[in-house]
Amino acid sequence: MHRIAVAILFLSLTGPQDTAADAHRRDASDVQWTRLGALDKNPESDSGEALDRPCVPGETVVVRNKTGTDSKSKLGLRKGQFVVCIENTDADKLTVVDGPGYRWQLDRDAVNATAGFPVNWTAFDRDYLVWAYDRDTIIIRESLKNSYEGNFFYLLLDTHADGSIAGGLLIDSGTGYADLKPYILPLIQDNPLTVISTHSHWDHFGGHRHFIGLSNVELLGYRPGSDYNPYPKSPEYDLDGLQQYFGLETWPTETVTFAIGNRKLELIPAPGHTQDSIAIYDYKNRLLFTGDTLYPGLLFVEDWATFPDSLRRLILFSQQQPIEWLLGGHVEMSAPNWWNGMHEYFFFGTNTHWNEHSLQMPLSYLSKALTIVDRTLDANAPGTPSYDATVIDQQFHSVPLVPVPFPGIPSYFRVNAGRLVDRLIERHRMHDRKRINRLDTEARHD
Repeated sequence: MHRIAVAILFLSLTGPQDTAADAHRRDASDVQWTRLGALDKNPESDSGEALDRPCVPGETVVVRNKTGTDSKSKLGLRKGQFVVCIENTDADKLTVVDGPGYRWQLDRDAVNATAGFPVNWTAFDRDYLVWAYDRDTIIIRESLKNSYEGNFFYLLLDTHADGSIAGGLLIDSGTGYADLKPYILPLIQDNPLTVISTHSHWDHFGGHRHFIGLSNVELLGYRPGSDYNPYPKSPEYDLDGLQQYFGLETWPTETVTFAIGNRKLELIPAPGHTQDSIAIYDYKNRLLFTGDTLYPGLLFVEDWATFPDSLRRLILFSQQQPIEWLLGGHVEMSAPNWWNGMHEYFFFGTNTHWNEHSLQMPLSYLSKALTIVDRTLDANAPGTPSYDATVIDQQFHSVPLVPVPFPGIPSYFRVNAGRLVDRLIERHRMHDRKRINRLDTEARHD
C-alpha cells in the first residue's frame, strides 16, 4: 500500500531566551532542520522501552515525559514527542533536536526507542535516517541527497544479560558516501562487529571501506583496499571466503545457522540478482533480510536460471520458520505519470521520491514474485526475457515487483547512469580529500 508523501518545510529559527524551565536547552540559531512531519503523529511507533544505550546519530527517539513548558511555544518538549538524537554527549546524556530545530540536552533514560516502521523514510537534513525496529534492531536508510537509490541496511545488536551491547552484525553498508563510523561505533565501541554485504554491487558494500583497519571489525564478502572505487573496474567479491567463513560446502542449496553472540541467524544463498546474493533470517524478530533479491520495486535479474530456484528456497524456508516481514535493500524506484499512469524511473541523482512504497513486505510477496518470474520465463521460452514497458507498467502497483534483465534496461536509464558515475567518482574524491586534510590537521596539532 502506498502512502501520501509528506510535505517538507525547512526552517532556520533563533530560539527565545532561556528560562528556568528550559535552561537545559541549547541555542538553536545555527540549526537548520527538516520537520519530522508524520513521524510525530504515530504513537504506535513508540516502543515504550527506554533507549538505555548510546543513540545512533540521526536516530529518531521518543520523549518519555514532559520537559520544560509548552512545545507549541518552543519552550519545552511534550510526552510522546518524536525528536532526533544528534550526538551522545557523555555516558548518560544525549543531544536531541526537535522539529523546529531546537537542541535539547536529555538524559538517556528520558527517551524511548522507536518501534516497527515510520510513516515515511524521507530526510534531507541527515546523511542517514535511523529508526529502531526495536531497541536492538536498527534500520538505516541512506539519504536521497547522497544516493538516489536510498539504500536500506540493518544493524542487529547482541546484548549481555544486563542489556549492555556485546557486539553486532551490519547487513550491507550502503554506498559509503558519508562516513558510517560515527553512526555505528558509538554503539559497538570496542565490541566485535561483523559487516556483511548481501551481494556484490557497490551500493551495498561501499561503506565497508570506512571500517578498514579496525581490529574489532570483520568484513565479509568484500574487503576494499585503500584505493576503493566502484568504477570503472568490477568489485572483487570474495564469495569463496564467504562460504569458507560460514562453512557453506554446497552452494547454493545449503543454508547455515550462525550467531552474533547470543543472536541466532540463518544465511540463505539466493543467487539470481547476482551470482553471490544471499538472504539473512533473524530468529529473534522473525525478519528475513532479502537484499536486492526481493524488494518492493523494479528488480534486476542477472541470472534467470538460478533466480526462480532461489525464490523457491526462500519459500521453503518460510514454511519451516515463521516470518513477520520481508525487508529488502530498496523501495520502488519509479512513479506513475499523472497523465497515463505509466511508470517513469526516478532519474539517477534525484533527491525526491514521491508515493514511495512501504519498506516492509508481507510473506506473500515471495510467492507473488515466483509466479511472475515463472510466467515471464514461460512467455519467453527458450530465450531470455527482455524489457517490456507495457507488461511492467500494467502490473507494477498490483504486484510491486518486476524482474528485468540487465541488457534490457532502457537507453535513457543507461545514459543517466553514466552521469551518475561521474558524480560518484567526484564524491569519493571529495571525501578522500577531506579525510586527508583532517588527518594532516590532526598531525600538525599533535
